Amino acid sequence: MRAKVLVIVFNLDRALEHEWYAQLMDRSKYDIHFALIRQGDGFLAGFLEKEGLPVHRFGYSGKKCLPLLSWRLFRLIKRERYQIVHAHLFEASITGMIGAWMARVPIRIVTRHHSDFHHVNSGLAVMLDRMVNVLATHLVAVSENVQRILVEWESVKRDKITLIPHGIKLESFGPKAVSAERIAEVRSKLKIDNGLQVIGVVSRFIEWKGLQFIIEAFKILLKSKPDTILVLANALGPYKQAVLARLKDLPESSYRLVEFEKDMPALYLNFDCFVHVPISATSEAFGQTYIEALASGVPSVVTISGVALEYAKNGVNCLVVPYKDAQAISNAVCSILDKKIDVSQMVEEGLNVAQRGYDYRKKYNSLDKLYMECILHLKGKM
Repeated sequence: MRAKVLVIVFNLDRALEHEWYAQLMDRSKYDIHFALIRQGDGFLAGFLEKEGLPVHRFGYSGKKCLPLLSWRLFRLIKRERYQIVHAHLFEASITGMIGAWMARVPIRIVTRHHSDFHHVNSGLAVMLDRMVNVLATHLVAVSENVQRILVEWESVKRDKITLIPHGIKLESFGPKAVSAERIAEVRSKLKIDNGLQVIGVVSRFIEWKGLQFIIEAFKILLKSKPDTILVLANALGPYKQAVLARLKDLPESSYRLVEFEKDMPALYLNFDCFVHVPISATSEAFGQTYIEALASGVPSVVTISGVALEYAKNGVNCLVVPYKDAQAISNAVCSILDKKIDVSQMVEEGLNVAQRGYDYRKKYNSLDKLYMECILHLKGKM
């Protein structure tokens, strides 16, 4: 008999993580349903329904909805008699775990996607995180960084946590996967002349991502390297006005803002150097862009945060710079652009990192193992 699973997701339009989940999890073992919490419909709902999965929609218009949403999820869970409820993202975790606990679901799983954000910004949110940690029977940490915060900052017992890193579709990235035509199409769309060296950033506009230091580093770099251009991709978020204010000191021709690019593998291959510099070790929960750049074969300048804590070795697979240090970022980018280091060897080591640990199939194999271990443990208690 198949285990009945409800996956609860908050406010996502499109999410490869859940699309791959729908395609890779074994339907002979699991009867999978989704509960999508968001205002209005989106791509993900249609995708899941085309995959033949039931989708339950719940509207959302703000945190005032959370008590009623918890009650509505409880009623759904009770009616459908799910054996596993698996929640993703903060609001889904709060409401999903309350509803699942009230309905006495035996296996209640939360994937923790954030790291220190609540500890830095909201004591109330930390209290709610702690409540979720108690109500969940199992917590999935997406990186060792998240695992450390759960154990050392929030006093979660180590045996309650399973480390399952994010993964990417490695075969979609890199020169062998992306045609020259696709690369040229993206470059043409961004109006980047041949001969310009491109410093690439893929990061939502959030203060802790360190964009302010990248922009200051680029200002320094531009004085000695006028034939460079800064590309800021995923150019949306609460820090956008501050970023735009900093960009005013630069010639408009020297940077590009990209809110959305559908062909990300081709965008990465237009970068001569990739930069990702969160402002502390605990800022980033994972940082998928680190891995995408490695898999694309783009030399990277990084601060050590999120998943970089697990792989980054200065001068071996990337260049590591101190936090909040524009001059160091500029110097490291110059080292890559001027080939002052063995860039080809560094790229090769980076590719090895991506291939060893971050193939997306590995993630879903690990999730399947967790589900089966939970089910077998439950049966053993009956």
